[in-house]
Amino acid sequence: MIKDRFKIAYFNGCSFTQGGGLETINDVEWNERDEKGFEKGLEDGRRDVLKIYNQIYGIPYWNSRLDVAYPSIFANLTHIQTINDSQSGGGIERIIRTTQDFLADNWEIRKNILVILELADFQRLEFYSNTFSDYVLFNYTIHPDLNILDEWFSCRDYSKRNYSEDNNQLKPQIDSFAKEFLNPKSIFQNLTRDLINFLSFLQLNDITFYISEEPNYEMIGIKEKMFSERVLPIGSPYQWAQVNKGRIVDEVPIEDVHPGVLGHRGYAKELVSYLELKHR
Repeated sequence: MIKDRFKIAYFNGCSFTQGGGLETINDVEWNERDEKGFEKGLEDGRRDVLKIYNQIYGIPYWNSRLDVAYPSIFANLTHIQTINDSQSGGGIERIIRTTQDFLADNWEIRKNILVILELADFQRLEFYSNTFSDYVLFNYTIHPDLNILDEWFSCRDYSKRNYSEDNNQLKPQIDSFAKEFLNPKSIFQNLTRDLINFLSFLQLNDITFYISEEPNYEMIGIKEKMFSERVLPIGSPYQWAQVNKGRIVDEVPIEDVHPGVLGHRGYAKELVSYLELKHR
């Protein structure tokens, strides 16, 4: 059993692994509160997600999105100490940095660590801000006709109200930098190189890892796939939920394509089944 093989299971990715769309008041600070302490502006039902799941499925209210995300379900099924280090809006750079930091802190037991990486969208970067003495998330879109950045947004954390002005404060500096130095094709190539180098580092040091999808090797001129045996056949949590109708929008009347509570549960069960077969 995998619980006899691994001491720690470490997960990293973006909102699809963090439990995006299933946030509670302990996860976010999106809305101002009224005189009674209740948040305003809930007409769209977004923060009522707990209530709706309870009414439809009888699911008890959860304390945090992390409690219902698939890494937590994985922990309950396997009884392995589990760490969910994912971040909504986080990208490949953050995944590499934080996973590297975790492994460095636990280097002596690295061969007993299971690493599961949900490879996030390449239209997400991070920069270290001297203004905030912290990393900031940088998400952008690509102009449909030109190979240039179209719109972008940067902040320390999308779920914290007191960070909502980060983008305005950083805009003058990042705007000129982005126009001059950030090119989508170059970004994708650099992220691919960084990812392949990091995965090679994991493999070189006998760290057991799995990734949600194969890197785009052709992006940097590599014709042979290098990590096929490390790609999860069930795909990413987003892909699995889309195919198996396990998105929030499939489970409750809320327009959100993140995996839902039932979707996270289903994905975790399939992940455990696959790993048990792989490491029996």
